[in-house]
Amino acid sequence: MRKPQANRLIVATIAVCCVLLYMGSKCLQEYVRLALLDKLCQLFVVLAILLVLFIIADFLLSNRAYKGFRYFFNYWHTRNLLEKQMLDAGFGIQRSYYIELPKISFSFKNDYSSGVLRIRNTLKFDRKLDDIVMSSGLGKFIVDNHYVTDDGNFYIYELLNGTTSFKLIFNSFDDFLEYSKKVPPYKLFLDKRSEIRLQHTLLVGMTGSGKTYSLYSLLLQMLNKNVSYHLYLADPKGSSLAVIGASIAPKSTAVSMQEITAQLTVFVDMMHQRKADLKERLKGKVDADYSDFNLEPHIFIFDEYASFAAVLASCEKKERDRVKALLYEIILQGRQLGFFLFLVMQKSDATLIETALRDNIPLKIVLGNSEQQTYITAFGAGVDIPKRHFLVGEGVFTEPVVAPEPRLVQFPYCNFDILQACSRARVM
Repeated sequence: MRKPQANRLIVATIAVCCVLLYMGSKCLQEYVRLALLDKLCQLFVVLAILLVLFIIADFLLSNRAYKGFRYFFNYWHTRNLLEKQMLDAGFGIQRSYYIELPKISFSFKNDYSSGVLRIRNTLKFDRKLDDIVMSSGLGKFIVDNHYVTDDGNFYIYELLNGTTSFKLIFNSFDDFLEYSKKVPPYKLFLDKRSEIRLQHTLLVGMTGSGKTYSLYSLLLQMLNKNVSYHLYLADPKGSSLAVIGASIAPKSTAVSMQEITAQLTVFVDMMHQRKADLKERLKGKVDADYSDFNLEPHIFIFDEYASFAAVLASCEKKERDRVKALLYEIILQGRQLGFFLFLVMQKSDATLIETALRDNIPLKIVLGNSEQQTYITAFGAGVDIPKRHFLVGEGVFTEPVVAPEPRLVQFPYCNFDILQACSRARVM
């Protein structure tokens, strides 16, 4: 029995004893007429009532009933479910007549779309609290992120209501433009709650996961910023991105191996020019980057990067080394200079993209219901991936500031012609 239940049982037992004593006193009154005995009967009744009220008040207050019935029900249901699961997982410590669990408390937003779980840390369960997949014991809530407080006394689990949708739906390009205007010039929105700073990006997803249209939503944002984004598009398969590239950036769209390599060389040359221009400016501003001087970002987008890597593998070693050097130079130096690499592919294992290159990409997105190995190669081993059935354009992502742990993402649904929107955006 859990400690709160044990305490309430003790109080309830005392209340029952008071009732029994009252009944016994009443029986004695039939034979003995004493004023003192009559007062004892009244005392037992009052004490029993007070104890029952105490039990009810303790139960209601501990489950935050003062915040309303809906809050009380969600709090009690979620806490009760979690405590049972924690007992089954071996988190209880036997203390004579009761089992003690680590102290648990919740707080929910008014719309119950999210919340926070706090669990008291202990020497016995410290490592276990860090590794456990807590989502399975939280009903409709899932763990979006977790960490330890600065003093090490509590584990904090940021919760997300699994039934809540953060997907944006745009029925026209004008709606998309209106929303995009609210986002700062050097940031991109992924869904209703996630805005990320422009940076190197890895977008992974199997066929049908929605990665291509997710890329288009990012591309449309880039085309409609107050600051001009210089786009370089590489599509080794010559598919839809090449078609869009012919419309919005015909001079910097490449399909063949030779064209892509040439575009990479131009991209890095432009980066070298930016580096020389920025060198003097950085002397007067420590730790600044291109955005502090309102400079225009340059983006090199690789669709189906695995196809390019496969062709590159068949090239001579000198050519392979040259291309790899260009890619590493962009990844390692581009952030401060405003030159970014976007790699789009179906899988991201070491046979398709070098581990060192992948690990230096800060924003990683995996869409769809992917294999476990795909999550491991993208995010590393031992991470807690939110368990749910992902629809098209849905998945998880990590980013050092916004999402250190894998976090749910639901890319927008653009219910309009993408090619027309891109053409219109370029004209605007």
